[in-house]
Amino acid sequence: MSRSDTAYTLQAGLWHPDSAPTLLEEHAALQAFERSDGMLWVDIHAHNTDATRDLLTQRFTFHPLAAEDALSPNERPALQRYDGVLFLTAHAVYPSDGGEVYREVACFVGRRFLVTVHTEPVPLLNHWMERWLAQPQRVGKTPAHLLHLLLDAIVDEYFPVGDALEEKADDLEDAIFAGNSSVQIADILRAKRRLLELRQHITPLRDILNALLRRDMELIPEEVVPYLQDVYDHTLRIAELADLNRDIIAGVLDAHLSVVSNRLNEVMRILTVISTILMSSALIAGIYGMNFAHMPELQWRAGYPFAGALMVIVGVAEYLLFKRKGWL
Repeated sequence: MSRSDTAYTLQAGLWHPDSAPTLLEEHAALQAFERSDGMLWVDIHAHNTDATRDLLTQRFTFHPLAAEDALSPNERPALQRYDGVLFLTAHAVYPSDGGEVYREVACFVGRRFLVTVHTEPVPLLNHWMERWLAQPQRVGKTPAHLLHLLLDAIVDEYFPVGDALEEKADDLEDAIFAGNSSVQIADILRAKRRLLELRQHITPLRDILNALLRRDMELIPEEVVPYLQDVYDHTLRIAELADLNRDIIAGVLDAHLSVVSNRLNEVMRILTVISTILMSSALIAGIYGMNFAHMPELQWRAGYPFAGALMVIVGVAEYLLFKRKGWL
């Protein structure tokens, strides 16, 4: 392993079919790459993009555009071929603080080598590097086998995320139809956004796998194609799961807005009934408060209690009428 605090961390393993695999320092890894000696896997964690770009273009002689895409944090997963080298990117997903973070992994695949590049830590690469060094014949005997292994591991990480989002969608749906007023529209929109991000990252990976299966890829042996087909099927399942739950979330959002609208209508109806009753009482009070000189009730001893009783009778009558019509 070669480590630089300002440039990159490089981890490499070399395997010959007739010998045990070995860990290599940076210089030895570059020599093995130049000699095309054995099966080589180099994993590079870039800390400084300029230094890592120079390493990829000058020492590994990769195409500058591919090196640029490998170090770009916002690059859409894509598949390209450059002078006998297959270049592709994929996004690994990890849970983080109630959401997900996506980390790009770039792969350069040749006949005798696999070079992976990433700017953020990707634990699954370290895990599979250790497993490959322990059992290279079973884990990945060619770069294409290793590529399948990594893509399969990346896609498998999407299943727990998809299941968690499906459970979240079901909980929101149950809460809405149970009349739970604690559900906020921000929760629904956040879940919808997470599903959108999931789909935005899995569908390009699906297209990459489809291209690997449909194009004439000389670097992908026929024996690896069925395994890539299996990974492709997994991406289809995840994309369908994301689409299904996006539809559920859209229905939950519509239902939530309908519930809010119904609650508002209920409040407005009650306020309207109360206002009508008070207006009737105000009408009686207004009539008896006009203070005309020739108004018989002004000198009537029972005028005040009569006006009060009339207000109560009218209010009760209106209340019973509204109650009968189902407005209350």
